[in-house]
Amino acid sequence: MTMTSTPPRSTALDGPHAGRRTMVTLAVIYLGFFAFLMASGADREPDANPAKLITDYDISATVIQIVTYSTVIAGAVLIFFGAALRSALAVRTRRWTADVALLGFVLMALTLVTWAISALALYHAVEIGDTSVVRAINVIDTTNFPLAMLSMSCAMVGVGVTALSERALPTWLCWASIVLGVMSPLGPLAFAPFILFAIWTVVVAATVRLSDA
Repeated sequence: MTMTSTPPRSTALDGPHAGRRTMVTLAVIYLGFFAFLMASGADREPDANPAKLITDYDISATVIQIVTYSTVIAGAVLIFFGAALRSALAVRTRRWTADVALLGFVLMALTLVTWAISALALYHAVEIGDTSVVRAINVIDTTNFPLAMLSMSCAMVGVGVTALSERALPTWLCWASIVLGVMSPLGPLAFAPFILFAIWTVVVAATVRLSDA
């Protein structure tokens, strides 16, 4: 009879300290990208005059490329963070809600990429100079927030509910996560969890209770 042994697994990212450092690092990187993207964004209305948009548009090809690539990287970092957080939460309890949380992070990453796509499309529409195309893309670019609402609802409620029963996070943070997640689809109230989302990831990463195994 042949005995097979399981190859040793590297614990470089599995130990409690390395795992926390990994999650905190990912969360801080995402926070930095989020701050940059918010600072580089423009506030426009859906009914903005397209001719004026073309006249006032002053974003260069280099800047739009940097913003696009930064958004994609931020999305990738967020997915890695969500997967790392799910692995920490699922060790303890309620795996299906941990899966919902991970899906929320993936949806948020996709949300960021859709914003990058519409911003890039607007840049090219302005370059072409077709006001009807600029008007259509601007409407899309300024009304695509509902996907972020869905993303935050899944991520924040999923994390809060998963962590609550086994106290994988401080109780106050569990309830704060649930409240922010519930607020996310409620129209103007969603802007509060949206602004806090990146900071919330850092707080969650820094306080999540990791397994000693």
